Amino acid sequence: MAFGIDDASPAFAVAVIDGPYDQAALSNVLARAPLRLAGGSCDTSPKGACDHGTFIMGVLGARPDAPVPGLCPSGRLLHLPLFADTNAAFAGVTGLAAAIAQAADAGARLINLSLAIMDEGAAINRRLAAALDFAHTRGCILVAAAGNQGRPTSGQLLTHPAVIPVVAVDALQRLLPDSNFGPALARRGVAALGQMPGYAPGGGLTTMSGTSVATAVATGMLAQLWSARRNLDAATLRSALARLGPRDGAVPPILNRAIVAAALDRATPATIPAARGAETAPTAPKSSHVSLQGATSMEYGNGRPFPVEASGMIAPPAAPAVTPAGCSCGGGQADDESALSGFVYAIGTVDAVYPNLAIEREMLALSKALRIPFPARRAPNIAPTEDRLWQHAVLSADRKLTRYLARQLRWRLTIEELPVFVLQPNDAGFYDDLIDALNRPLHEAPPAPTPPPPARGRQRAGRKARETASEIARDIEATRSPLGPVEDLDVVVGALGPRTADGTVVAIDQLFQTTPALLAPASLIGLPQLADNHGLTDGERACNFLAARCRLGLPVKSGYNLSGARVMPSRLGAGFGRIVRVIFTYSNASGAIEEHFVRVDVTHEFPMIVSELQPYLERGERT
Repeated sequence: MAFGIDDASPAFAVAVIDGPYDQAALSNVLARAPLRLAGGSCDTSPKGACDHGTFIMGVLGARPDAPVPGLCPSGRLLHLPLFADTNAAFAGVTGLAAAIAQAADAGARLINLSLAIMDEGAAINRRLAAALDFAHTRGCILVAAAGNQGRPTSGQLLTHPAVIPVVAVDALQRLLPDSNFGPALARRGVAALGQMPGYAPGGGLTTMSGTSVATAVATGMLAQLWSARRNLDAATLRSALARLGPRDGAVPPILNRAIVAAALDRATPATIPAARGAETAPTAPKSSHVSLQGATSMEYGNGRPFPVEASGMIAPPAAPAVTPAGCSCGGGQADDESALSGFVYAIGTVDAVYPNLAIEREMLALSKALRIPFPARRAPNIAPTEDRLWQHAVLSADRKLTRYLARQLRWRLTIEELPVFVLQPNDAGFYDDLIDALNRPLHEAPPAPTPPPPARGRQRAGRKARETASEIARDIEATRSPLGPVEDLDVVVGALGPRTADGTVVAIDQLFQTTPALLAPASLIGLPQLADNHGLTDGERACNFLAARCRLGLPVKSGYNLSGARVMPSRLGAGFGRIVRVIFTYSNASGAIEEHFVRVDVTHEFPMIVSELQPYLERGERT
């Protein structure tokens, strides 16, 4: 039997499955008293679950004139306290399934799930699957937290067609370090502000961050949009969310109210394309319990209002991710972060770094047990345990024995000796590829010219003539240039992850080595300079793909040299994906130029050539 909400009620129903909330603290804050669909209350000394539940209820239901205005004060909140008031609150997946079914049966249009399923197993939880299917058939949308483990994730809950997963970003739209991410979330989820003030048990204000907060922000914005358009169904709203983009990386687009509202205002169910994968049956694993996901950073304030307007919590999205006309392939990090594709195609050098002194000492102890000496020659500024060839010798001596150390090392990709990415293998097999990448020594610069021997003739008394072969060899060694950096030949393809203090995380999907001959063919002298970039934008990825994988064989006329390259969007990509043109410019001493171009499809993680090299005809697109 449904719980007391009349279908004719003007209030838009939003269910909150969370911890209990402090009714006394929110009695003068909430615009409407929530309808409680289950028992549960805060402890006499409120703990983590009460902190969490109070905060989420206040974020959604506070009056417009409250110190921190609520995001959907006109809606009717349905409260289901799933978690008991403990600091490490958790509940069973079966209990979550029952709460979802109860909320859907009570008439909720949106269900806020500021929680995550932990301890993933190997099978689908059938009760949760049935509850999600029931909510789907009742026209509900569930808004669920991605989780705060800072890793790629998926799961039965987050991949169900009725669920909109939410990742957390800061005010600058950067993924919070603790927020989960991943391609499965990017295809159908949204990103929302994950740091904001709210209400605490006992009165006063507090701040909280995490995907729980982002989920409440997303639920509030969707409630505003949907409650103003009661004739729309859940499928239409989900389809409108699919207009947000791009959705081909590891992080979903920012939830922007204006873009979704515009799509809804001109939409019917037949005119908006469904999100990719939106109707895919869940295939993710079972989990053993459910955990709240909002207490990653929670501090009690001094009770003063925060200067925050809830209606402006989400910044507008930046420009579409298209490389501007005339943009060079190189140039390092993209100036406009909105141009990031969500994928990485970078050329650099793989390095292994010790995260702490204990791991370095363990590596040294293992080398002694395996009787692996240090190399005779290495760069003067490199410690013995940091020598690449020595690291490779230790880690590859017995890979079954040393695999635990390979997992403990911090693997990085440096570009022109600058550490840029932290490499996160998606598969254990990648550790062998990472170890093998160390088996490339530092450059040995060509020796300096040997000084001519002293003129023969009368020698001063006591001075010996340096004629022996050993002395000449010693002279050559003394004038030899020091070892230089390793050549950037390691190619990393993967999904862009969160930023950390050590660099931006890349979830590796492919790792291989290119060759100097392929990277710098005779017809493209200077191409390696074009690959000196982070490989994050469409243009950078296209240039790096061409440098690492393709023999273009440009027709070079006598006297012409490569003088530049630029990337421009292709008209052929409109409506189908993202296709760019990489245009190579050759010039001679008199200033005459020849241009050729190739089209590259960069819509997906692995680029591909869609039209072969051909002469470029200027069509007034240079500006």
